[in-house]
Amino acid sequence: MKRWAIILILTPILLNGCVQREILDDLNIETALGYDLVDENTIEGTGLFARYLSDKTTENVTISASAGSTREIFGKLEQRSQQPLVRGGLEAVLVGESLAHKGVINIGDSLQRDPSVGSRVYIAVVKGSSKELLNGEYGHRGNAIFISNLLEHNIRKRDVPETNLHLFLFNHFQEGQTAYLPMIRQLDEKNMEIAGVALFDKDKVVAEIPSEDMFYFKLLVDKYSEGSHIVKLNKKGKSTIGKKIEATINSLDSKNNIVIKNNGLPPKMEIKVKIKGIIKEYTGEKLSPKIITTIEKKMVKDIEKHGNKMINMFKEKKIDPLGIGQHLKHEVRGFDFKKWEASYPQADIKVKADVKIVESGTVE
Repeated sequence: MKRWAIILILTPILLNGCVQREILDDLNIETALGYDLVDENTIEGTGLFARYLSDKTTENVTISASAGSTREIFGKLEQRSQQPLVRGGLEAVLVGESLAHKGVINIGDSLQRDPSVGSRVYIAVVKGSSKELLNGEYGHRGNAIFISNLLEHNIRKRDVPETNLHLFLFNHFQEGQTAYLPMIRQLDEKNMEIAGVALFDKDKVVAEIPSEDMFYFKLLVDKYSEGSHIVKLNKKGKSTIGKKIEATINSLDSKNNIVIKNNGLPPKMEIKVKIKGIIKEYTGEKLSPKIITTIEKKMVKDIEKHGNKMINMFKEKKIDPLGIGQHLKHEVRGFDFKKWEASYPQADIKVKADVKIVESGTVE
């Protein structure tokens, strides 16, 4: 027994001595990757890594190379780097708009096969060139951290539905569901913004949700635990001529549920959206219970109008970002995806909203 105990103790020590050690200062740790379409057969890849200077500032350094595949690009980037490139610190992967319209699954497949790349890496489509965006200077902590924080903030507190590399690939490969990704746009060399949501058919972008409609899209595909929305009221009093009357709803809490009314083909169903929120600001004269009811009704009207318009667009494009087909598969015995896909454009799908203002705070 003593002999075996000694062997068990020594084994991890000996194995530890076999691990090749790397000094961080001697590595180029990629923090972001960008891919752009050069021509029909060529992709340009741009690797971004942070160089930490002695004055505690961060320098953004990029290396670019072109090839026919993402694997070739990684090899060429290695050839142009003075130190070994590693992907263990990858924060975000960006795909240029032109390449996203051609197809992105080769990029996703390459990333998921790399054990050093985390599944929660953010992935986004860039309006324009990902290389140009990565070559900007955003904040003092490095471009990759800026992009990651931008996406994380807008997922948690604004209108970007939750997404990352793992979720994108899961939705792509799942029957009865199509994928989507956030879109970002460079404003200038020091600023960028969320530009909308890219909708995929298989691995190609076929449609977009503009930034002004992202609130309604997130209500349908995800949920809010925080967030805000402005409800615009058309009604104007005599003393507020020319003044916009708006109510800002904060602390939004939402849920959605697909309810099947008829599981025949084409099916009939409702997408029920329930929202609770607090009025934090009102630009009118007095916020009365009657006005609160008006705000609730206006918000319901807006959600149903924009939601139903989106669903009609989804049916026209034959895409299913809501995962309705996947929901039917779990609810209907003997469900046939081929028959569902044929009947999907004729499906009767309506959005029904329920809005409750739970608090109005102190508003003048």
